[in-house]
Amino acid sequence: MRMRTPAAVAAVLAVTGAALVWAPTASATGATGACDTNPLGIAGHYAEFVERNSTRHSDSEGAVAVGGDATFGDPVAHSGFSIGSRLTAGELAALPGGHSLVVGGTLFANQVVLDKGTGIAGKVVDRSTKGAGFGVDGDKVKQGASPIDFGKEFASLRALSSGWAAVQPNGSVGRSTDYQGLMLTGTDPKLNVFAVDAADLQKAGAVSIKVPTGSSTLVNVLGGSYDMSTAPTYGVYLWDEAKGGLVMDDYAAGSASFKSVRSKLLWNFPQAESVKKNYTSWPGTIFAPRATVEMGGPGVGPGHVNGSVVAENLRTVPGAETHQMNFTGCLPTGTTPDKPPVTPEPPKPTPTDVPTKPATPGTPSTPATPTSPTSPSAPEPSSPATSSPSPSSSGSAAVPAPSPSSTPEGDLATTGSTFGPGAMGIAGAAVLLGGGFLAFAKLRKRAS
Repeated sequence: MRMRTPAAVAAVLAVTGAALVWAPTASATGATGACDTNPLGIAGHYAEFVERNSTRHSDSEGAVAVGGDATFGDPVAHSGFSIGSRLTAGELAALPGGHSLVVGGTLFANQVVLDKGTGIAGKVVDRSTKGAGFGVDGDKVKQGASPIDFGKEFASLRALSSGWAAVQPNGSVGRSTDYQGLMLTGTDPKLNVFAVDAADLQKAGAVSIKVPTGSSTLVNVLGGSYDMSTAPTYGVYLWDEAKGGLVMDDYAAGSASFKSVRSKLLWNFPQAESVKKNYTSWPGTIFAPRATVEMGGPGVGPGHVNGSVVAENLRTVPGAETHQMNFTGCLPTGTTPDKPPVTPEPPKPTPTDVPTKPATPGTPSTPATPTSPTSPSAPEPSSPATSSPSPSSSGSAAVPAPSPSSTPEGDLATTGSTFGPGAMGIAGAAVLLGGGFLAFAKLRKRAS
């Protein structure tokens, strides 16, 4: 499903953006003197980089690395998991061992497809239903030692996260009078830094960012937890210089200017132990090296990330995707993790309100077929870090999604992006059968 931004929404947001233009007094790079064009190191090569355990379904267009156990696909929910459809030859060559999938512990697999590259796991367990599916397609995942030292990498990543939180902001944070709109405005041509309290961020129905094209954006979100469903947030908007206005994030949204802002945007959660996103498409990299990140949940809808996820643990519902839009920005070097984080200032109220939730979710790209799938009840990994989401009791409908095996590469990702609020009843469990279509198409291919 794809939601188009109503013209009225875009127009009012553009006015709000203009009202909040603010001129910083100093460049954020001044505190450190330099910036790093590959700040995440090895993690920067992956769409999903997880220290401990990961539970995934549906699709990741990029490479995936998990230090602990990985539960990919679910035979009860008829879901699978495809990896690497958008990786280029150069991106594959840059991965440790050339593997698009790395699992340090046990890979619990149901209909796992590596579109490009190979995989390595400490152990592989086939969880598919005998005669009705497969664990891993082909001989693409070997058992062996991980080429990544996850403990070392995450020690470095957590130090970076703490250090960046201490960088002095040079951008402003404004809010609408009803708190439903939050606007981050920066004017630095190289780097714009913002400090936002997680409690303020999750109050917003619409989150908007206006920075110059070509600049990098660091948003430090302070607080022990963040939940995108609180308001809920119905859209994240970025300034598109080519269009002269704010555009709601979507898979193929905006011009080259918009995509430039998105690819250089990093959300840093230095203190969070829990980060939850809802059905709304999220632009940029979620950098939460101390947190369990959840993409969707019962009654919430899956949502997608148009960027990467770096987390201690990752847990998603069927239908949630990470898209191959890795971070390409430049972030400060020379920071130290022992400095206290900058305390966010309260957002400054502005007289112009942003619009409330869109009345309709937009036109689905694929007709929905009513069904009543059962919620996942698959066995847990041998040593999970977190528990599985509880089953949803709400009604649902299934939206068939083409698989990477039967459609052009990456086409699975284009079938869904932003779910509007009106679609939440559908979104919560609608995609539970999506992996079943992947399995059916793959089995047909294997049988032919």
